[in-house]
Amino acid sequence: MPKFNIYKIPRTSKDSLTAKFDTIGLHLINNTNISNFELDFFLSTNPDSVEIWWTDFYRRFLNNVPPPENQIYFACLLIYNPTSCYAISLGKTHFYLKEFCDSEFGINLAERIIDINNLRLKNSKYYKSKKNKTITSFSENTSLDYDSGESLHFLKAKTISPDLWGKIASFGHSVQLNVDIQINELPRLIQQIETKLTDEPLANFPKAELIKESQEIERLDLLVSDAINNLDPNVENDEFDLSGVDFVFTDNAIFVFKLKGTNIESEEFHELSIENLKLFIENNHIDLYQNINNIQVKVIREEGRNFYKALKTILQFITDDRETLIDGKWHRFNRSYINLLNEKVKRITLNHNPDFDYPILITETTFNNNRENDGYINIHTENVTLARRYRVEKMDLYKEGTLYFVKKGNPQKLNYVIDQALNTLRLLKNNEFIIEDNGEEMEVKKINLWFLIERINNIADLSDFNSLIFIMKLNDLYKEVSDSGLTLECNINYLNRA
Repeated sequence: MPKFNIYKIPRTSKDSLTAKFDTIGLHLINNTNISNFELDFFLSTNPDSVEIWWTDFYRRFLNNVPPPENQIYFACLLIYNPTSCYAISLGKTHFYLKEFCDSEFGINLAERIIDINNLRLKNSKYYKSKKNKTITSFSENTSLDYDSGESLHFLKAKTISPDLWGKIASFGHSVQLNVDIQINELPRLIQQIETKLTDEPLANFPKAELIKESQEIERLDLLVSDAINNLDPNVENDEFDLSGVDFVFTDNAIFVFKLKGTNIESEEFHELSIENLKLFIENNHIDLYQNINNIQVKVIREEGRNFYKALKTILQFITDDRETLIDGKWHRFNRSYINLLNEKVKRITLNHNPDFDYPILITETTFNNNRENDGYINIHTENVTLARRYRVEKMDLYKEGTLYFVKKGNPQKLNYVIDQALNTLRLLKNNEFIIEDNGEEMEVKKINLWFLIERINNIADLSDFNSLIFIMKLNDLYKEVSDSGLTLECNINYLNRA
């Protein structure tokens, strides 16, 4: 049965795409017209030979023959009319289509044609979470469900109509359909897709939606440039990539940073890190604000199929206004994503005892010292070394099986206490330290974050905090604490200027 890997191409991008085809050796070799659609077939008639990495190492055994090289053919079928354009990828063409495609197409169609009770495979991204990215497979008849902080990027599932869409389909940047049709039926399939995309979705997935306003993109480019220059921990790099419906892993690769259009490039790095990127920028006196879209990453792979990626495509970054980079393009989380986050944090118990409200000048140290009179054990001066680099406080207070982590400030500062609690929880789980009082080990049943904030209106629940990063981090901690068999609670007290 034929397999079709279909991309949706904005009609305005068709000419740019065919111009790109010309630069990579894809040439138009045939054209036909079917049902008011033009079908153009492009083929790599003479693909470049690709060096095989192991031939150099084993050259002593090849001295009587020319070193072998691979030739990998690839192709593309464009199906278009005056209002729409679709591409069927053959071979490695998906690497080039990704730049020009409607990246939301696959998931948008999935919302309308998958059987949500028969999921097979799921790839999600977790923002501000230890998980980062996951690929999860499922047994037969598994329903689609989501964790907090999860944004769907890929699905493989049964469809609602095997006759129309095939029994099982895959959805990412593209859609892969296994349907028993001939070439002359492809325009009808495209029309089916176009019609289905106008239907109301069967499910609204938590996801991020493309930002198209140029001024907004420029503003966000400045934000991520500043984050890189300052080694902001909120900017990271991806471990693997999704291209269409194919996963591309880069764990065994070598990386070189390059300034496009120049001879400026870095040394080879065995690790793709923000620290190495910053080193390249500083060593070559590059103005990142002006060149964020001109820096490339060359990925040198063992199997010899090297490729370049734009810097922004390997970056992970999120703002507090719910924008994020996905595949080098700026997106904004949709309402389903935000609602799911808020629903989860609303489950966390929030306590307020007005006896512990203080004037704004109170310090954390004074607050902790005062709690000794209320039966709390004050242990905020104890520290532990993490990853041989950081000295962090384990916790602030202990009482009756509860660890308390106290922090004064705005949501950005409160993020620190969530990280502190996560670090301590992981140390406890790994048995790297215990809590003792007079030589007796004390049990831990609860984790409590104790927030000291200045605010005019009281907080009804934790979703009232106007900080997406804070809510994401809190969700991650909630899941970690629950998975450890413990309970997460929060205390809140208000600081006044009177």
